[in-house]
Formats: sequence, structure tokens, C-alpha cells
Amino acid sequence: MKDRMISLDVFRGLTVGLMILVNNPGSWSHIYGPLRHAKWHGWTPTDLVFPFFLFIVGVAMALSFGKRMEAGADVADLKKKVWSRGAIIIGLGLFLNGFPFNIPLNAQMAADFEFLDIFRRFLDLRYWGVLQRIGASYLIAGLIILYFPRNLSRIMVFGGLVLVYEFFMRVPLINGWGAGSFELQDNFVRYLDIFLFGEAHLYGGTGVAFDPEGFLSTLPAVLTVLSGFWLGEYLRQPMSHQEKLSNLSVIGIILFIIGSLLSLIEPINKQLWTISYVIAMDGLAVLMIVVSSYIIDVKKMDFWIKPAIVFGSNALVVFVGSGIIGRLMYMLKTTDNEGTIISIKTALYQGVFVPVAGELNGSLLFAITNILFWLAILWYLYNKKIFVKI
Repeated sequence: MKDRMISLDVFRGLTVGLMILVNNPGSWSHIYGPLRHAKWHGWTPTDLVFPFFLFIVGVAMALSFGKRMEAGADVADLKKKVWSRGAIIIGLGLFLNGFPFNIPLNAQMAADFEFLDIFRRFLDLRYWGVLQRIGASYLIAGLIILYFPRNLSRIMVFGGLVLVYEFFMRVPLINGWGAGSFELQDNFVRYLDIFLFGEAHLYGGTGVAFDPEGFLSTLPAVLTVLSGFWLGEYLRQPMSHQEKLSNLSVIGIILFIIGSLLSLIEPINKQLWTISYVIAMDGLAVLMIVVSSYIIDVKKMDFWIKPAIVFGSNALVVFVGSGIIGRLMYMLKTTDNEGTIISIKTALYQGVFVPVAGELNGSLLFAITNILFWLAILWYLYNKKIFVKI
């Protein structure tokens, strides 16, 4: 199989497109159920986005590392690259969390602005986030792969990470916390983040200080990347394409069944990134790659793939760019017909999309418009052969 898999690029692009769809509704009060995250335990199609992306990171890592090693790349240079790339991604995540660092973007902010407000932003800056998890997971997984070149050693590290996560989640180390609890209020992921970073630096969208991309739950996220890496290694093996897809179909189904059965003793939970969630999502990711590879690589039904390839070609651009524009649309203000100050996003949603499609479908149409907006930008970059890589 070629080191460059078109089907993998398509899978990445579809995942990025789904990310834009679920992250940019016109109104968070009007969203179709499948486009919402599960409130706590369980999963929806939206909960596939993040593990799929990390899984793809692992597959791409295997193909990239393999190609470089075969070309005689120095392992020390690869380690430096892993360190620098992981640090840059984490840094971009911190930048997004702080943006625009209290710099006034509307009249109210300008009236209250003091220069020291820029520095005060760091007093409650959220340390964790999606990009931070991607960067940390890539960094840790990459170093494991490079420092432990034998698969047996990697498997032992994999098992060690599982044991560490389960130990802290299940052993009663702190009175009133953990001890097997996978509920929002008293799980050990939340305790450790509060202890290490303080409540002010954690996500508060659940009603309490809890970060869905926290410190301890990053360990099983690393397992997702490693799982993708092993799949990528398998894809590079010298056997027929049909045989690989047949074997992977069985593996994907088995993994999903195992993850689902494990949910009887450990709930599938994205925000805690439980081991049952890792295994079940691994299974679905494998099956998605099988399906996309069968359609594109085997059946050659590739007439529809160009938009997906374009979306996957500059994933970092669309993630960071959509995050910045999303914040700007909330912070830039205007007034409605009654003189009430509202955000630019609310004005667009209520003034353009709701009259056309209603509240629920208008919210979906707003998200689809976001996809088309970014597709136009990425298509231009693709045609100009501008690819932002780190």
C-alpha cells in the first residue's frame, strides 16, 4: 500500500468538516440531537470527531515515520520534530483560549479597558483545550514510539497507561473523590485538575469546574493515537489490499463490541476519555477507514472526494481560524431593531438564517454556511499549493 493514502486524507477531511458543523451552530439552544455531545455517559455522532482525529494523527504518524526512517532519517531529528510540533500545537491552543486577551473589541470593553487587563487575562486562562490535547497526545505518543522501537515495549507502555488511568480513577486515594466514580462531581480527573491548576483555569461550561480535556484523561487519549499508529503500521505491511481490509473489518467490529461490553463496568464517556470509550471509538475509526478505503481505493468511486481532500489539507488553518472568527463574531457587537446590543453572530442568525429556515434549521444552515465559507478559503489555498504545516 502506498505511504500516501487518499482514503486517509478523505477521512481526515470529513472529520474536520464534521468538526466545523458541530462547533458552529447558529444558536446553541437550537441543535439537532445527533449534533450535540452526549451530556455525560454514552455517545452521539458528535463524540466521534475528536477520537477520529486523534486516531488519524496516529495513522499519519506511522506512515510519515516509516517513510522517513526508510529514507535514512535520524531518530534524534525525529524526536526534536515531535517536541517542536507538540509544543507549537499546545501553544496555539493556549493562544486561542486567551484570545483576544482583553483587547477591547466593542464599546463596553473599550469603556472598561485598562492596559493591565491584558496581563490579568492570564489569571483565569484555561490551560487545557482541544489543541492542547492534540499537541500533548501527539507529543507523548510520538516519544513513546521513538524511545521504544520494539512493539512489545510499546504494548507494555500502552498497558501501563491503562493501569495508571484505572488506578487513579478507581483507588480511593482522596476522601470523597474518585474511588471508582465516573460522575461529574467527584471523579478523579476533576480532582487532579483542581489540585494541579485551580478552578479558575478549568472549563466551566458544565456548571462546575471540570475540564473535558484535562490532565489525567489525556493519558487514554494517547492510547487513541497509539492505536492509530498501529493501524498505520499494519497498512504498510506487504499483503494484498483486499486481505488488509477484510482483516481490519473483523478487528474493527471486535473492538467496538469489546468497548461496548466494557461499558457495563466502565461507562463510555468522552469527557473522561474512559478506556471503554477508547476501544469503542477505535473500532469505529477502523471501520470508517475500511469503508473509505474500499470505496475510494478499491471501487475507485472518487468523484466526490475533492472537497474532503481540500478540508483535510489545512486542518490546522481551519481549526485555529474558525476559533478566532467564532470568538470575534461573539465579541463584535451591533444593535437590533429595538436598540438592544447583540453580537454579530446573533444578528446574522436572527436576521438572515431564522427568517429563511426557522430557528432549528436556521441554526443548522448557519453551520453549513460556515463549512462552505471555510471550504472556499481552503480551496484557494489548495489551488495555490499553500499548506500550513508545523
